[in-house]
Amino acid sequence: MKCLVTGAAGFLGSHLCQTLLDKGHTVIGLDDLSGGYVENVPKGAQFVQASILDHDLLTSLFEKERFDYVYHLAAYAAEGLSHFIKRYNYNNNVIGSINLINCAVNTEVKCFVFTSSIAVYGEGRTPMVEDMTPMPTDSYGIAKYTVEQELKATKAMFGLDYIIFRPHNVYGERQNLGDPYRNVVGIFMNLAMQGKPLSIFGDGSQQRAFSYVGDIVGGIADAPNIPEARNRIFNIGADTPYSVNELAELCCEVMDVPQNVVHLDA
Repeated sequence: MKCLVTGAAGFLGSHLCQTLLDKGHTVIGLDDLSGGYVENVPKGAQFVQASILDHDLLTSLFEKERFDYVYHLAAYAAEGLSHFIKRYNYNNNVIGSINLINCAVNTEVKCFVFTSSIAVYGEGRTPMVEDMTPMPTDSYGIAKYTVEQELKATKAMFGLDYIIFRPHNVYGERQNLGDPYRNVVGIFMNLAMQGKPLSIFGDGSQQRAFSYVGDIVGGIADAPNIPEARNRIFNIGADTPYSVNELAELCCEVMDVPQNVVHLDA
């Protein structure tokens, strides 16, 4: 199949590109490099540097390439920060997504795969299961849920098949170690390499199920080929929770630095 991957120069997107290539698909990766790096895009994928806000470019690209599958991973994902960058958040995470959905409808894409987020569930609602009514509490979660709803409406009106994934706490190679807002594994690694204490907000007893990127990209890549997966929502990631204190201890151990943790206000 001919596949478009948005966010292809980012962490999860670059891994997905490689997985699709390994499975024999033709891959075109699109990224504006606002958060990714061109060297992340695997050899064998055609790279297009562009923004999903460039509707005219997307229209031309879709008409030229006639994609079978679209994997939409491009987003600015910073839940807490999203309250303070509302216009930027909704432009990138909603309007950009709508541009892609329109192009997919107009060129008869077979399946649109969207990486949403567990942020749609809201705070303190565990265990999170797919049939819960989303109650997002930040602008990022609201944007993701908006696109989910748009995909359902588009399926009903135009017949565009979709699959929605809600990953959680993904880590692995090519994660951004310089991002202070996302990915606690990367943040801890960054601090350890600088010889600084690992900062934990609160007492550190809060738990997360950390998900290795290599364990989830295969399922995302294969999903459009599974008829039963079409037009459904899937949480994807690890099941076993660990406390942030446990994570900090492990990071110090494997990076061979002293156990140096500072607890800040929640």
